[in-house]
Amino acid sequence: MAFERVERSEPPRRRTFGERLDRITAPVAPRWTLKRQRARYAGEILARHYEGAASTYRTQGWKKPGTDANAAIGPAAANLRNAVRDLVRNNPYAAAALASIVNETIGWGIVPDSTNARAMALWRAWGESTACDADGRHDFYGLEKLVLRTIAESGEVLIRRRYRLPGDVDTNGRPLPIPMQLQIVEPDFLDTAKDQITTPNGGRIIQGIEFSPIGQRVAYWMFREHPGSIAGSFSPSVRIPAEGVLHLFRGERPGQVRAVSWFAPSLLAWKDLDDYDDATLVKQKIAACLAVFVRDDLDGGGAPLGEPNDQPTPAIDALVPGMVSNLPAGRQISVVEPPRVNDFGDYMDRKLRGLAAGLRVLFSSMTGDFRDLSFSAARMERIAHQPDIDDHRWRIVIPGFCDPVWAWAMEAAAIAGVLKTVDTPPVDWTPPPAQFIDPASEGLAILRNVRSGITTMQEELRARGLNPAKVLAEMKAWNEALDKAGVVLDSDPRRMTQAGQAQSANPAAPANPAAPATPNDPNAPADPNAPADGAAAEG
Repeated sequence: MAFERVERSEPPRRRTFGERLDRITAPVAPRWTLKRQRARYAGEILARHYEGAASTYRTQGWKKPGTDANAAIGPAAANLRNAVRDLVRNNPYAAAALASIVNETIGWGIVPDSTNARAMALWRAWGESTACDADGRHDFYGLEKLVLRTIAESGEVLIRRRYRLPGDVDTNGRPLPIPMQLQIVEPDFLDTAKDQITTPNGGRIIQGIEFSPIGQRVAYWMFREHPGSIAGSFSPSVRIPAEGVLHLFRGERPGQVRAVSWFAPSLLAWKDLDDYDDATLVKQKIAACLAVFVRDDLDGGGAPLGEPNDQPTPAIDALVPGMVSNLPAGRQISVVEPPRVNDFGDYMDRKLRGLAAGLRVLFSSMTGDFRDLSFSAARMERIAHQPDIDDHRWRIVIPGFCDPVWAWAMEAAAIAGVLKTVDTPPVDWTPPPAQFIDPASEGLAILRNVRSGITTMQEELRARGLNPAKVLAEMKAWNEALDKAGVVLDSDPRRMTQAGQAQSANPAAPANPAAPATPNDPNAPADPNAPADGAAAEG
């Protein structure tokens, strides 16, 4: 019996394992099989709409765990911060990027201002000296920098409140203006081994942080010594109440308890760039070496190994500048062409720009490269970068560190009896301003905005990091001193116009006691012997 051969245009589709399993389970468990089919079809529909959710060759090896923030951070935080610390110690660009974050955000310091004169006097004596630092090294504004640097490098920082006795002194032997000091603690002190532990009152301990049943932080489990200290005693952790500890980090996911270094997303790129830089340096060193080979086309060179060499000494044994040598017949010189590095600058520039973007810092600030940066481009990058600086200031440093420390200091001063108040005095924080790129153009723009009413002088003074009330008091005192000395400055708007000319008659302007009165001077005193208006002068 003959069989016809059937040609297929395409091979038959093989059933998947799920489809074969459905054929087996459908007769015995139809409901369970139907549930599996619905789930599988829903996944296929999702994959058709979102390519990133599909299981194709393009997504092979792409791990997409569905863990929460704490499960992702817990095992990785310590390894990441140790790697970043090593990177900052040994990579100049990483060190410059970290310094740029701190300097652009904190500058000379985020300064407080309060209407309570006694509170401000205590703050200046305490916060603007090393009396506020438990280590006796920084004033409060130096601690602001240390706090932000630790957050960016290690991901988080802890600040402990240390009460002192009334008779305690600072490192210089002077009495403490406020009997309290601040201790900056690295996140290594947290006992992260205490994790997923339920407390007797129904709370939980997550990575060394204890929470109440309603999710409030109530305590921190911390070591007495740094775990990496050479002289560490490795004593067990102790429970520190949360009201005496500040825990600062940049929160990026709901429910996040801790954080990782800001360098984490680009850490491998930093490492690759460092390795590429080292490899290029080795390549350049090789390229700097000049190698010369002398070949004898007649007899092939010297005598074999172990036999006496009766050949004459080569004419060239070393190269010196300006050398001219005549070679014997049959000898030829071959110069080795070393490798060249041509694309190093372009590659480094492209990678460094990507790393700067990942850290949210300016490429020019990180590298010191201001080539081909026009005024408009520099201003635009500053404007685009300002929200990042404001985010660091007003979302991390001021609410997480400045405000609580002010409350701690005023509370300690009230307990010690050096501040007569029940409530914490109100406070405003003024960060340093951004530096002018073109002072002439930007200053003129501010002047026009103030004169046209778009903004006020107070707003512009605050934007420049100044206290309007303090500036007004200084202006008043300075103007009174100028009037008393009889000095008229070209910059005095009471007397001179913007064009440098004398102002017109202004009854509100004070008289200049040093200037002689003229007949046409409206500020001149009246002459009792002068004739009345309309009367003719005698003679």
